[in-house]
Amino acid sequence: MAYSVNSNVINGLPLPEALLAAMSEDRWTPPDSAVLAEVFGEQPEEPAFYSLEQMEFENRHWLARTGPLFLGTPEPAQPPGDLDPRSSLIIGDLGPDMPFALDYRPATGPTVVYRKADGKWVMIAPSMDRLLSRLRD
Repeated sequence: MAYSVNSNVINGLPLPEALLAAMSEDRWTPPDSAVLAEVFGEQPEEPAFYSLEQMEFENRHWLARTGPLFLGTPEPAQPPGDLDPRSSLIIGDLGPDMPFALDYRPATGPTVVYRKADGKWVMIAPSMDRLLSRLRD
């Protein structure tokens, strides 16, 4: 799939309305480190919640990723374990090599996943709405 973007869609994948609203209302910013550690299960180093422009840039390169080193491998015990660049969008990171993304594979809509230090992708929220709620609780 070729890289493409408009204001609501990156690489053919629509950004969730909750994310677009949070961005337009200046709510798409990292909370303090304690909250991030609780939500993501690991201590952040230099967290960044990407602007639309940063998402566009990161996902242009994301499509070219291959191999299990960064993409992970399926993990039935703690899904998903892996991520497919063609059905996901990187939306931020907690530091170097600590990205989090939207995974569009579930039929119910995109889940929010995080790449743990061991290289496995884990679901941290079943939806963007739930992630935003957890970050502000």
